[in-house]
Amino acid sequence: MKKNVLLSFLMIFAVLSSAWAQTQAVSGRVTSAADGSALPGVTVLEQGTTNGVTTGANGEYQLSVRPNATLVFRFIGMTTQQVPVDGRSTVNVQLATDQKLLEEVVVVGYGTQERRELTGATAQVTSEDVANLPIVGVDQAIQGRAAGVQISQNSGTPGGGITVRVRGATSISASNQPLYVVDGVPLTTGDFSQLGYGGQSVNAVSDINPNDIASIDILKDASAAAIYGSRAANGVVIITTKRGSANKTQVNLNAYAGTQSFWKEPDLLNAQEYTNIMMEAFVNDGFLSPLPEGEQYTPADFLDFYYGEDFEPADTDWMDRITRDASIKNYELSVSGGDEKTRYYVSGNYFDQEGVVIGSRYQRYSTRLNLDHQANDKFSFGASVQLSRSDNNRIISDNTITGPFANALAASPLFPVFTNAEGTEYSYPNFYYTNPVAEGTENDDETVNLRALGNITAKYMITPGLDFQVRGGYDALNVEERRYSPASFPGSFYEPQGGQAVNATTTVTKRLLEATLSYNKLYNDAHNVSSVIGASNENNLIKSASVTGEGFAGEQFRYVSSAAIVNAGSNSEVESSLVSFFGRVNYSYMDKYLLGVNFRADGSSRFGENNRFGYFPSVSAGWRVLEESFMSDINLLSELKLRASYGVTGNQAFGDFRFLGLYSGGSNYLDRPGLAQTQLANPDLKWEETKQFNVGTDIGFLNGRINLAFDYYIKNTDDLLFARPLPSQSGFSSVQFNVGGTKNTGVEFALNTVNITNPGNGFNWTTDFNISHNKNEVTELYEGQDIFYGFGGNSLLLREGEPIGTFYGFISDGIFSTQDEVPAERAVDRDGDGNLDTQAGDVNFRDLNGDNIITDEDLTIIGNAQPDVVGGFTNTFRYGGFDLSVFMQFSYGNEIANPAREYQMHLGAYDDNMVADVLDRWRQPGDVTDVPRATYLDENQNNRGNQSRFVYDGSYMRVKNVVLGYSLPKTFVERYSLRNVRLYAQAQNLFTFTDYPGFDPEVNYAGTSNTTLGVDFYTIPQSRTFTVGINLGL
Repeated sequence: MKKNVLLSFLMIFAVLSSAWAQTQAVSGRVTSAADGSALPGVTVLEQGTTNGVTTGANGEYQLSVRPNATLVFRFIGMTTQQVPVDGRSTVNVQLATDQKLLEEVVVVGYGTQERRELTGATAQVTSEDVANLPIVGVDQAIQGRAAGVQISQNSGTPGGGITVRVRGATSISASNQPLYVVDGVPLTTGDFSQLGYGGQSVNAVSDINPNDIASIDILKDASAAAIYGSRAANGVVIITTKRGSANKTQVNLNAYAGTQSFWKEPDLLNAQEYTNIMMEAFVNDGFLSPLPEGEQYTPADFLDFYYGEDFEPADTDWMDRITRDASIKNYELSVSGGDEKTRYYVSGNYFDQEGVVIGSRYQRYSTRLNLDHQANDKFSFGASVQLSRSDNNRIISDNTITGPFANALAASPLFPVFTNAEGTEYSYPNFYYTNPVAEGTENDDETVNLRALGNITAKYMITPGLDFQVRGGYDALNVEERRYSPASFPGSFYEPQGGQAVNATTTVTKRLLEATLSYNKLYNDAHNVSSVIGASNENNLIKSASVTGEGFAGEQFRYVSSAAIVNAGSNSEVESSLVSFFGRVNYSYMDKYLLGVNFRADGSSRFGENNRFGYFPSVSAGWRVLEESFMSDINLLSELKLRASYGVTGNQAFGDFRFLGLYSGGSNYLDRPGLAQTQLANPDLKWEETKQFNVGTDIGFLNGRINLAFDYYIKNTDDLLFARPLPSQSGFSSVQFNVGGTKNTGVEFALNTVNITNPGNGFNWTTDFNISHNKNEVTELYEGQDIFYGFGGNSLLLREGEPIGTFYGFISDGIFSTQDEVPAERAVDRDGDGNLDTQAGDVNFRDLNGDNIITDEDLTIIGNAQPDVVGGFTNTFRYGGFDLSVFMQFSYGNEIANPAREYQMHLGAYDDNMVADVLDRWRQPGDVTDVPRATYLDENQNNRGNQSRFVYDGSYMRVKNVVLGYSLPKTFVERYSLRNVRLYAQAQNLFTFTDYPGFDPEVNYAGTSNTTLGVDFYTIPQSRTFTVGINLGL
């Protein structure tokens, strides 16, 4: 036995000795192939093992490996090399710069450019940024990921609109949305809904499946965007969809499902709290006598006193009754592949998002085919086709006092949902508001979008470097809307009419034909010329029709054809065209000195005959300083580029026929049909014009491990379109005119870093960060006159020297704690009802003109909606098969006006329910609080909407997306003939850090309104979303 043990030890020792004898020491030096300099920090790894080291300060390394081993050399910004040892003891390696990294392609107008030669200001969002997010439209994917681009989701309604501002708002009356270009075709955008749903708008960009996107490039300055001329003043968003490649067929399946709920619930009063405040208001104003101490009025007492009703009061949580945990799910399948001749990409998608508020839901069905074919050495063609259908069950909401959400906030908790035990008869919870549950369940509102988007391109190579291309594009959007409002519940506006039905159809068709000639040539290995010239013709046709009927025999009859009375109808047809000539020349010398020139001439049918054509040039220059010989010894830098640009762009997005004299019917005379002029002509009308100057720099450190970009811009817009007032004797109130201007100045900073990369243990950590500041200013108005507008009166202001979105009102200086604090001039009984105009417990409005009374002379600027800075940052971690991405988005310095607080904190002036903040109200002399007393008469107008008490700090930091994924090991998935399997969980709007007391700091009144910014009036908040999903590749 002992001999066997000894023999075993000797055999093990012999094997170990043999194995030890089979390893050898290898040393060497790693240098740069470009200049021979040493490369410290290079990872040297024995392939197939975790055995590795990093090079020292002189690029040297030493490692023990097997004689037949292969060494892997990796370094950020360099091409990875695999070198067999072959028994050698010294292995020296030169690593070349990763040209793929340096020559990253950026999509620009009518072509592409290598990033290193780019002289304009752009930003890019990749398919990895978009993948797996529970979003409807691609514009949501840009939010917080691009410096200088401010994006806000107008509300939490499914399929709702998005506000996008690239370097601030330039216009007051025209659109401020950017131009979207999909695979070379300008996308039809805008809200074509004919039916009113409060401030809710339809997002046209949501028809595109986000996971069909390969990249999104945002052109921000004039040098990048000027080639799109009269439509580029607000920036250009170029969307490039995925295409097939010449390899084995790949099948990708992505599916996720989850749930949504409000991230913040409103805190409303219950029945007794509501009764206490309402009755206290009547006691304070002398309508009721106070009860003995320890006693309180009951909800039944209030119903009898206020409504004259004697039913049993309820304690209804209306918000709980109209909200739900809503589902969200997405399924998509794509197939791509091809050979050297033909390549294809095919996808199908189904997206389904319920709204948290009952009655709302958004569904999308889409399919896409992208095809490319190389017919011969000279001729190639391609085609892209997308078909989509979206079904949007809409509810009246956002910026309105009707609809289930607003009514649930306002409805008295004393009323029940139903008045009978069977739950078939709805109660009437106020004499102004309808039943919120009935609003969400009985109304039938559906909008169906049908879209066909596509293009065909043919390209012919005349000679090497000289190509001729023709593209035909088509975008057809059909919007069908149907609304049925029954007479089945009390308080409905349509109850006495027997119900109402509306059918509306809008068809928008765009046809594009363009031809380009491009030339690319490198002369003497020094002079690189890239150019394109072209012409395009674009035609747009909008047809719309609607019909309204009232009086239905029963609720099973819901179409206008069944109505007793067809009492309204309309139809229209509008056609516009744009003829353009454009060109661009880019020149570089020795990859050091860069020059770019763009030009576009646009002829538009939207403008008067004296200004039918507009001309939009730009010029830019760049200097890649690091390529100079005097920089050759600076190893710290991997890129240093200075750039500057100047150019002119335009804005024509303000409708058709503005320059014409218009007539309309209905002006009958002596019982005969007649026409009357309704708009004066202005043949000099032209586009709004934006001149932009930009300087910037791109800097890279440590072989691309750290990259930053900095830009400063000045953006002046002139010739704004306004309704210029006319003397009353002219018979017209105004005429369309080019007058007015705005200015935006700002800075942008973007940084991306590779913080840790360790091939040995597979841990990687990268960070992307951007921040931007934009200062907006109105520089000119007609004759310098202020313009007042806004909800419920003059609550917003346009004034020279102030930004768009300036809030105007009274300054609230706290609450009068005692009567002694009230100025004598205000403590009077002006209407003789025995109540003083201002009493202890009332709001102390600041007296600006010193007359000790509060009048319109005391109105002033009380805030603005423009943020000081916006931005976002993403941290991505990878370890083994795990990946974790955390994206945060922020806005700082903006203010939000919430005129809905006039009703939510009315303290007895209305019969709406109230938020719990009113529990801190003033109740007796000496109380110190910021909430005034309860009063029904409210003679001091404590709750007027336009006051600083209802203007809040809207700054916020939001954990927008958190994604945790796990990819199954290759050895496992290949066993089942799979390419990859990844499981993931995702959270959206996980946390929001803000001092804003409203429901959501990310708001924008009236959809994409230019002027009514940052106003929150019963806006549905965004949802917190949790999903789980799978990515599977074959």
